[in-house]
Amino acid sequence: MNTFTDYYALLEVPVDAEPSVIKAAFKKLALQYHPDVYAGSDANERMSQLLQAYQTLSDPLERKQYDARRSEHLLDERGGRGYQAPPSNAAAHPAATVRPRGGKAGSGDVTPGARRDRQRHYAFPTLTSGKPARINLVDFDYTLAPADAGRLALDGMLRGVAPKASQGQYFCHRCHHRWQGQKQPRYCPNCHALDWPEFLLLRCVHCNAVFESEQIRYEIGSYSYGSGRRDELGGLCPPYELFPLCPYCGRARWSPAEDQRVAELRHKANQKALLMRTLWIGVCLLLVLLVALVALGGHL
Repeated sequence: MNTFTDYYALLEVPVDAEPSVIKAAFKKLALQYHPDVYAGSDANERMSQLLQAYQTLSDPLERKQYDARRSEHLLDERGGRGYQAPPSNAAAHPAATVRPRGGKAGSGDVTPGARRDRQRHYAFPTLTSGKPARINLVDFDYTLAPADAGRLALDGMLRGVAPKASQGQYFCHRCHHRWQGQKQPRYCPNCHALDWPEFLLLRCVHCNAVFESEQIRYEIGSYSYGSGRRDELGGLCPPYELFPLCPYCGRARWSPAEDQRVAELRHKANQKALLMRTLWIGVCLLLVLLVALVALGGHL
């Protein structure tokens, strides 16, 4: 029996919510149900549902398609035609069905409970130190130099700008649109992203799945992607903000680089909190001393 999840109800937002409202709602619920905070046995499942809802409603095209499916489902509940689940694209894309190391043999795909994001392409390349690597993610083949392959294996992420393909072929890493032209364009003709050549590859240390994230900047679910200048890339989205759990195996803390970044942020926050406590204690002691001096002066 097919089940349908109302992503708007899940994120507790209205059906006409702006992308910023959806993002804020996701952050609030993700903090509430993150496995590091929420002690329930269904923490991973809750996070996976929240993440799927956020990714769907944040993308204009996916949201439009989802709204159509949601309308069909509502019609079905009211006696209209039945809801039909969209077919999986796993059979058409072999790279999306490769099993990670440690998976059970005898099946070409992982169980539905294991692979959380079924619309994403995955690869499991062998990343050997000092050797280049080729990563096939169906829509685009990445050929990594030895240094880049090592960085992806060590850090769990790799940012870069894809070189122009031969014969004037271009590929947008935002919407996966392909087109041909004589001169490199300033923006993608399909989604109008100014940072269309930039890519972000991510790798899970648990299942070794390599996947890409089209959401590179903070402007998620919007057609305003910023200036695209290389000197303004300090505002890139941290992977844990987009993927609190690995979208393949559903486990937390899947990126060494993000672990280090989060640890540094927590350390700085603890230092700031300690400094503030010290200042408040100093202020309180000073006030007590002043009150004592005033009282002593009154007695004299």
